[in-house]
Amino acid sequence: MINVDKYNQCMTKPIYLSAREAAAELGVQPATLYAYVSRGLISSVAGSGKRRRYDAADVRRLKGRRAAEDHSGTRPLNGDPVLETELTLISDDGPVYRGRLATDLAENSTLETVATLLWGSEEDPFAESAPEKPPALPPGLRPLDRLMMALAAWPLQDRAAYTQAPKLLQIKGAALLRYATAALLDTVPVETPIHTQFAEAYGVSASAKNAIRAALVLSADHELNTSAFAARCAASTRAPLHAALLSGLGAFAGPRHGAASDRVAAWLAEVTPDTDIEAVLADRLGRGDTLPGFGHSVYRKRDPRADRLLDILIRRETGNPFVQRLPQVVNVAHDLFGQSPNIDFALAAVQKTYDLPRDAGKMIFCAGRVTGWIAHALEQYAAHEQIRPRAAYVGVRPG
Repeated sequence: MINVDKYNQCMTKPIYLSAREAAAELGVQPATLYAYVSRGLISSVAGSGKRRRYDAADVRRLKGRRAAEDHSGTRPLNGDPVLETELTLISDDGPVYRGRLATDLAENSTLETVATLLWGSEEDPFAESAPEKPPALPPGLRPLDRLMMALAAWPLQDRAAYTQAPKLLQIKGAALLRYATAALLDTVPVETPIHTQFAEAYGVSASAKNAIRAALVLSADHELNTSAFAARCAASTRAPLHAALLSGLGAFAGPRHGAASDRVAAWLAEVTPDTDIEAVLADRLGRGDTLPGFGHSVYRKRDPRADRLLDILIRRETGNPFVQRLPQVVNVAHDLFGQSPNIDFALAAVQKTYDLPRDAGKMIFCAGRVTGWIAHALEQYAAHEQIRPRAAYVGVRPG
């Protein structure tokens, strides 16, 4: 097999491989190699006789991309930064909101405090009265769908819904956060702290209320995640704030993002005080199933947000049968799957610990993340650029 890396040492001219060598590097049959050439993924030149030679750099590039796809299931888009932000840094200790560790803020801060921090507010944007209740919506909607419809109806009650005035946007953000929370909970917007609104809607204890508060803070922002990027793209076109939130919400609603805690809750429902946890997880492993709630595309070792939220549960709910088994669940999962819990698992654990309603973990995550979407939209409004990424075309080329 040709050592392509050795060829890289020669920079004076392109290096070309035979069909046999190129196919061997890629681990494919010659027919597949020819298909790559016809799609423009690998360039070729005439060789001796009727044989053609294949660009070694293209082969190596395609080989690396296929390896990444095989490993993660998706083509990675987490390479070089695509824009600048002052909002959130992802560190080994978790997200840092404008210089403050989210895991530290989770101990005592409210979501409103974090919003004021992320939005760079000099005055309290929550000093204004709460907005009116969302309009009557069709019955039977699930929380995220209810929020989508409520956001679309926002201009009905706010004549300045399309404003781009910086002095008004933070106040609009506070109103929209309260409005979004009410839409998720199907309640009336109030000035009460967001975590208190959740606790009252669910009728839970002070301990549960504290866990919800911490979960909201830890969910507020996570740099340029899919939903934040969607919100920023909308804001870069100067779409109004409620429309930017709708863009973020659309990306958030998928099972690989905001709705991931639903998948965790589904398998956690099997865990009872008498469950053989090792047998349950070994069965999943034997079937080739993944373990939702474990592993993260950004944190290669541990998700500090999950560690902090689970620590709060373990410290404060010592008598809860499920919480007593949490360390065992985490340890067995790590032994069998080689991964640590992420924020989706922690949110589902909060939901199960306090017997919260279905979708609670997702709803808490969403309310927290609305704060981040507003922050990203506000920052993008202050930028001159319209976000317009380029794609790498891999289809059939003319000629």
